[in-house]
Amino acid sequence: MKPNFQAMSVKQLQAYLLEHRTDTEAFHTLMDKVMAEPNAKWYSPEDADRFPEIYAEHQKRRQEEAS
Repeated sequence: MKPNFQAMSVKQLQAYLLEHRTDTEAFHTLMDKVMAEPNAKWYSPEDADRFPEIYAEHQKRRQEEAS
């Protein structure tokens, strides 16, 4: 019996997919959830050179959200 992917959080789905890498239904559900996140920010491979700056921005956003 498969878990209810819709009820799972993004982190739970990520963990599930690490254990069940061929489960396409779980993968599609995860991608739907990720794409639906309004504050999601996407990066390109070229952004790897800016990783320290991107990480600092991410940390700042998390701190602001926690306040």
